[in-house]
Formats: sequence, structure tokens, C-alpha cells
Amino acid sequence: MLVVVACGKPTQQPLLQVLTAEQTGIHFANNLTATNAFNMFKYMYFYNGAGVGVGDFNNDGLQDVFFASNQSQNSLYLNKGNFTFEDVTAAANIPVKSGWSTGVSVVDINNDGLLDIYVCKVSGYEGLTGTNELLICKGIKNGIPTYVNEAEAYGLNFKGFSTQAAFFDMDVDGDIDMYLLNHAVHHNGTFAQRSSFENAIHPTSGDKLYRNDAG
Repeated sequence: MLVVVACGKPTQQPLLQVLTAEQTGIHFANNLTATNAFNMFKYMYFYNGAGVGVGDFNNDGLQDVFFASNQSQNSLYLNKGNFTFEDVTAAANIPVKSGWSTGVSVVDINNDGLLDIYVCKVSGYEGLTGTNELLICKGIKNGIPTYVNEAEAYGLNFKGFSTQAAFFDMDVDGDIDMYLLNHAVHHNGTFAQRSSFENAIHPTSGDKLYRNDAG
């Protein structure tokens, strides 16, 4: 048996580098607090996590980051260059702690050249409340985008068990439609007989397809 062991210095730098919150300015954390009344045994998707949306929200050529939070404040961080970010959540008029947020989608839904943000929510279960939000960018002032929630005006103010939304031109008519992914509902931790829900449409669960007819 011949065993050869060699030691040496790596010839290449690692591809990825971990940056701390102090280096980047991003102090967001999706911390979860479980209680006797609300935990993974009561809600099987408790630890599914929340979404992140990346896009150039202020049109300066740098990629910014929007974080969704399950139990705390959704946050918008603008990229200042060199991997440093600024929290502009309040200045951008991001809704204050508005329920259990899940997925985030970045889309220019009205084709005005400004990125909008769609935030999914979970509502109507174990005390969770909230309605899906469509944050429309109303303009950029001093490098900071400002948003207004217009989900109701667009007919996208779904209230139920949303996980993630995908935007695309389904019918090739030039405007943007939406496919909404919603998770299942198991109120008592059991699974019902298939015959009890097959071919039925649940109002707050099950996927939804929204067609944009107004452009």
C-alpha cells in the first residue's frame, strides 16, 4: 500500500465570501417566536420562512433588496455600492408590520419603468391576519422610491394562505397576469378524505390564476 500526503497553500481564492451585518448594513433577521398557542404543531408551515426580492428599485444601476418577515417588519434596503446597504423602509412608505408575510415578487406591473413589489400573506388561521399587498412605486425622490399599496385597485388583494406569486403575460395580450400559489389547509392536523375536496374550489386555499384585462 502506498499513501501519499501533500500539503500546500490553495492556489485560488474562494468564490464566495461571507459579509457581516456590520459590513453591509443589513441587520434584517426573520426571527420567529413560538408560543403555546401558535407553533409548528398548530401551523405546519411555521418554519417555511419568508421571501426576498432583489431588483433595482431606485433605478441607479445597483441591485437592492426587499425582505419579507413572518412576525416583524418587512424591510427595504437600497444598495449604496461596494456591498453596503441603507435601510429606507420608513422613507419608502413600506406598510408597518402588516401580518404574516411569505413570498415576495418584483414586477413592473404597470409598465412605467419603476419596479413594484407584491407581498404574499397568510390570513384566517390561528389568529393570523393580513391581505396580500401590491406596492406600486409612485416615484423616486432623492434616490428613494416611494410606495403605495394598490392591491385592492388591481383586484389582487387576496386574503388567505398565499405562498408565492408569479407574474407573466399568460394570454400574450401585452399586459401582466398573475399565478398565485397558496398552500393547503389542515385545521386539525389531519388529512380529509380526497372525495371531500376533489374538484372543489377553496376560497382561501388552492392556487389562483388572475387575468389582467385592464392593461
